[in-house]
Amino acid sequence: MYFHSNEVGVNYECGYTYDGHELNYITGELDSPLHEFSAPSKESIHLGMLALALNEWVNEEPENYRAINFFHQNITRTTSEQNEIPYSGNSNFDNAITILYRKINTYHQFNQRFPGFGGFHPWVSVNDSGIFLLDGWTDQVPGLDNGEMIWGLYAVYNLLTTQQTFIDNYPTLGPLYQKYFQLLVDNAMTIFYQPSGYVSAVVQINDIYATPTPTNYLNPSGLLNDPYEGELLVVFMDLFCQWPSEEARDQIWINKRPLLQSVEFNTKTGTNITVQRGWWFSSHEQWKYLMLPYQEIEINQRVFRNGERARTWFSSINKYPGLFASVTNVTEMNQNDGYVSATGISEIAFQQRVTNALVTPYGSFPLFLIHDQPSLGLSWYYTMLNGPSMQNPFGSTESVNIIGTEIASVITWDSKITTVLSMLGGISNINLQFLKSNGLFERFSTVIDREWSLAFPNLNGENLPFMYPSQDVTIPKILNDFTNCTLKKI
Repeated sequence: MYFHSNEVGVNYECGYTYDGHELNYITGELDSPLHEFSAPSKESIHLGMLALALNEWVNEEPENYRAINFFHQNITRTTSEQNEIPYSGNSNFDNAITILYRKINTYHQFNQRFPGFGGFHPWVSVNDSGIFLLDGWTDQVPGLDNGEMIWGLYAVYNLLTTQQTFIDNYPTLGPLYQKYFQLLVDNAMTIFYQPSGYVSAVVQINDIYATPTPTNYLNPSGLLNDPYEGELLVVFMDLFCQWPSEEARDQIWINKRPLLQSVEFNTKTGTNITVQRGWWFSSHEQWKYLMLPYQEIEINQRVFRNGERARTWFSSINKYPGLFASVTNVTEMNQNDGYVSATGISEIAFQQRVTNALVTPYGSFPLFLIHDQPSLGLSWYYTMLNGPSMQNPFGSTESVNIIGTEIASVITWDSKITTVLSMLGGISNINLQFLKSNGLFERFSTVIDREWSLAFPNLNGENLPFMYPSQDVTIPKILNDFTNCTLKKI
């Protein structure tokens, strides 16, 4: 079994992700419950993997397929699908195409049922019939998660509508994705934009069955004025939406400046590292680098690299056997302590109440985007996988405490497939290609260069090396490995 299996990480009938699945604390096999809910952030990663598979199909030889082979679990097509969707000769790629058809049909069905969401997804319940409203999100929609999903949609629809093999073989598929992307373009300003120059974090919907109009939406609290993953929705709106004026368009970036701050990380060597202040300085905050070509802008790439340099120095200096990212909390067996967002590096974060008691393999995902350090991410990833019960029959486990006594016995998209997507390079290069061909990259580049140049006139520590984990700093094997997945050294 694999994470991308039916009723583990995905519902094959509707093509939508599940958040994940609980594991048995002793064996590592599936245990109840299946997380029969999801969010557009999970779709972001899934769409990213699907985009990479499409890109490989037109650009790589079969021996180089990696994303395509992610979809190796067989999906049986219905009779109508067999008649309407041609087979490619590669069963893995056919599985990806089948998922793409079912997924976009689920998206459009959701919009037909609940037009008040304007095509944007809340957290949802998932079953074979599609996606439906989830308690706590029946009349609210988040901006951050949708901003993540949008750029997966952008990559997929552009590949499907520009590559002749897809146009010829799947003529209805690309237009379905393009139509949905345009639906989000048409409704984003109505739902999320505040005339004072802000983008809302979560929006309250008065009538979920009504066609989007400005009076149907309220912003109870919260703004996407951060320079982290929340920025993905802001970039989308800047590039694609109709603005009242250029001044209004620029005002959202002016209003974001207070949270784009330079701060010094003390390496205790006499040389500091200048970094972008994090919220918690959790690796999760670097999600946008999976999606968009920020690293094409020199100043932003330099700041990004310094941030990851500091991340490795922090764990090295403090002898932590891993890296930190917002994740499901560790527990004893048969307990549930929920999610811990506040994990990172407090001295370079806005939030000072940050824990370093647990590590997670996906804390390493940004390091895989440091392309001239090919073993950097793997070395930290390997260190955490070597923790007790951190490998299970489905791959990596969610998290482990640094004293080796407890794990989070669960598997989720965030803690597993962000890293896989990052290992494969993310989709920033795909989106770079289409931002350029669609005439949008210059605006993106101009804004990002302007904002980061203003905030970072000087950068210290660029000459310092990235730090690799020490072989002497490991997670103690107090807890046993899963009985059905035991680490054996050869």
